[in-house]
Amino acid sequence: MPKHFKRGVKREHHFLKGLEKPLEEIAKIPGVKKVIPGRIYSSDSRGFEIKVSRETYSGLKLVAKSDGSVQDVFLVVDKKDRERVRKEIERLMEKWRKV
Repeated sequence: MPKHFKRGVKREHHFLKGLEKPLEEIAKIPGVKKVIPGRIYSSDSRGFEIKVSRETYSGLKLVAKSDGSVQDVFLVVDKKDRERVRKEIERLMEKWRKV
């Protein structure tokens, strides 16, 4: 794994508050090859949420929201695994909401 990756998650830049552990869990899903956090935007969002935004050429794009900020997260996932990974992220989100 390249030098900026640790536990399957790229750590060259910042994460939203509370996002690091969920990204590590997402990286453990079979079929997820890489988790790459993207740009952080300000927002009026409240609470914590991760959802699949869309499919990309190389995998899936997620949108993570946490108290006033939004961050794009990109997953490298083979085409055959994308639907299963999407469902697993939805299942994990239910667990994170209860915490």
